[in-house]
Amino acid sequence: MKDEIKKKTSKTGRLIAWIPFAAVIILVFVFSSQPGARSKATSMLISSKVYLLSTGDSASNGRVPEIFDYWTRVVLHMFEYAALSFFTGIVVSVNGFRGKLRFLYMFFAGAFIAFADEFFQIFVYDRYGDIGDFTADCVSVIMMAAVFYICGGWLDKKRKKKDGTGKSKQEGRRPFMNFVIDDISFDTAIDRIMEMAGEGKHYIVTPNADHIVKLQKDEQFLKIYEKADLVTADGMPLLWIADSLGNPLTEKISGADIMPAVCERAAKEKKSVFLLGGREGVADKAAANLKKKYKGLIIAGTYAPPMGFDEELCEEDEVEPEESDVEKAVRAVNKASPDILVVCMGAPKQEKFIARHMDEMNFHVALPVGAAIDFAAGEYKRAPLWMRNAGLEWFYRFFQEPGRLFKRYFIDDMKIFILAWKYKDVMR
Repeated sequence: MKDEIKKKTSKTGRLIAWIPFAAVIILVFVFSSQPGARSKATSMLISSKVYLLSTGDSASNGRVPEIFDYWTRVVLHMFEYAALSFFTGIVVSVNGFRGKLRFLYMFFAGAFIAFADEFFQIFVYDRYGDIGDFTADCVSVIMMAAVFYICGGWLDKKRKKKDGTGKSKQEGRRPFMNFVIDDISFDTAIDRIMEMAGEGKHYIVTPNADHIVKLQKDEQFLKIYEKADLVTADGMPLLWIADSLGNPLTEKISGADIMPAVCERAAKEKKSVFLLGGREGVADKAAANLKKKYKGLIIAGTYAPPMGFDEELCEEDEVEPEESDVEKAVRAVNKASPDILVVCMGAPKQEKFIARHMDEMNFHVALPVGAAIDFAAGEYKRAPLWMRNAGLEWFYRFFQEPGRLFKRYFIDDMKIFILAWKYKDVMR
């Protein structure tokens, strides 16, 4: 009974929090809908009142110095958006978000409404969009979001210190959006992979923002996730989301970090590795570099699929294009019979290849790890450690391949923040 009352109270609180937020947005667009002459008159009236209050000198004929009028308008704009950002922060907070994600929600909401506001004014008589106003609005939004972030962080530290929270609530498998994730340490993940490399047949997946967005529409990809033997968080946004909801993950475990760590252990434990993926010559180069770095590493073989090796192209009629190339890849793996199969084709192609041909191939554990083979070959440099820890590795990668990665990073992957809101109750 108490739980039901608590849920109803919480739901009511969430709904009430939207009222001032909506009221400020309405106010913003009411002012923006005023035609040019009326807007100037309103601005001048407010400026003259402020001038009188601040100087004690009534402006002659209601006029104030032009520079004073300009800065009054700027400050009013900033105050308007500070209020909007404040109430956005309240809405986000009562919905359970803290930390970095609350900051991002406040910024995105404020910047979007500021842009919509200036765009709207283009269609109002004798008005125009002003980049200066937009900049001032965004500065105000960021300042208020920063206040929430700093004060909220201080309060969270006090709370965590008091009740001993702040670490992962539970180790092991737990719900995350519409799949499950293994909340374990990096060392534990490597130990489990090496155990899998000893017997049976297994595969892992390493979800990042791109995977999660794809999982919403691709049922086949989701089923592959459901059957995975190990699911690790590959990306700081996943950690931010979990931490912001008060249920932090232990640490990031990316495919690019898993591959070298597994190769290091494989060299010590005499486990064989097969590299499948990359452009022509990349797998061979990666193999040479890994053998040089990890003495005693057994590279059982490599195979670089030709261009067009893409099973997704004919999913609808379930006919695999370039079947002979697929068979060549399977045959190459079977000839080597590795303990560890590293597959680097990009998601979801690499995961689908493993799932479809798992029964046909001889291996113990498959690791679909994307660009890891390019990093091992030296084709691309990884971001510096500080950028990886700050969640900026994507930004570094974008400048390496802007044409290919622009849509993925700046359009598709942004949907993860909408999904975090959608699945917030699942992840608490």
